[in-house]
Amino acid sequence: MSHVFHRHTRAIPPVVARGEGAYITDRNGKQYLDASGGAAVSCLGHNHPDVLQAIKNQLDAIPFAHTGFFTSDPLEELATHLSERAPVDLGKVYVVSGGSEAMEAALKMGRQYFLELG
Repeated sequence: MSHVFHRHTRAIPPVVARGEGAYITDRNGKQYLDASGGAAVSCLGHNHPDVLQAIKNQLDAIPFAHTGFFTSDPLEELATHLSERAPVDLGKVYVVSGGSEAMEAALKMGRQYFLELG
């Protein structure tokens, strides 16, 4: 009996055991092509050695630093990368973790902009 409120309430989905490349394997050994395209990281495949090493390197350095108080080399590099490739001149980049957070930040920035204008 699962206590998770799954999207489909009449059946419990397979329990994932691991991922490799474009495939997910359940705990019974059955493989599925992962074509879900869900989280942004899914498009990179599962357990890619370069991605795992980059994650490990960052975790070994520092796993989290609040952007309200600190910046980091990876954040600065990402902002530069995005700014240089944007179709319009982006003076600044504000990084968030998802769509709803991005919408909230955009509304707050717009409000602050007009408050600053007076």
